[in-house]
Amino acid sequence: MTKASPHQQQQLLRVQHIDTAIRRLQHRRANLPEQQQLDERSALLERVNADHLAATDELVSVERRQKRLEHDIAAVDDRRKAEEARMYSGVIASEREAGALRNELAALKSRKRDLEDELLEAMERHEELTATIETLQTRRQELRDEIAPLARSRDAAATDIDTELADQVAARDELVDALPNAVVAHYDRLRARKNGVALAELQDGTCQGCHLHLTAGELEEGREIGELGLARCVQCGRLLVEPATG
Repeated sequence: MTKASPHQQQQLLRVQHIDTAIRRLQHRRANLPEQQQLDERSALLERVNADHLAATDELVSVERRQKRLEHDIAAVDDRRKAEEARMYSGVIASEREAGALRNELAALKSRKRDLEDELLEAMERHEELTATIETLQTRRQELRDEIAPLARSRDAAATDIDTELADQVAARDELVDALPNAVVAHYDRLRARKNGVALAELQDGTCQGCHLHLTAGELEEGREIGELGLARCVQCGRLLVEPATG
């Protein structure tokens, strides 16, 4: 049994009340509506940035493809012109050679059409990506413009809570400094196991931690222990302290 005088037990009860208040304040601080809105906008901005990066990377790839296709079309066109010049230069001596040249010209024209079709697709995709990037840039700026005031609102909403938290922590430190280390350590260990509530008041024979009623024998035993140290609820295992009278 951890020894604690009745006065120390009352002080420890005050510590528990403060710890409960601190947990509530921390929960409010972590769940500010302004923070939730800020998180939503920040997550959306992250997705927009990712989409913008992907579209920009694809645009660079499409532009490289366009240049390659334009180069290939120019090369095919130059070759076609050269072959046509040779066709009509009078140097072709046989029908067989002329036929082969006509086939070559037909193949070059077909190849040029295919390349031009690919180029048209690339140009259309380039136009789509350019429009998408402009839209994403506009949306990104809109989100940035929304995030800045949201952050200011979040900070303003948190100011009062942070001030109250600091006051509660200071009050707790003052109480804890006046208590025996063994009592505080025992309380903190139990609080970690009991979801933040290590000590409960005993009111009208009922533990306020588990809200179960103790028998007459359990109450008498608890009061006897409480005269010397920290009693426990036989139901939930929390420390029990009767409220101060007078």
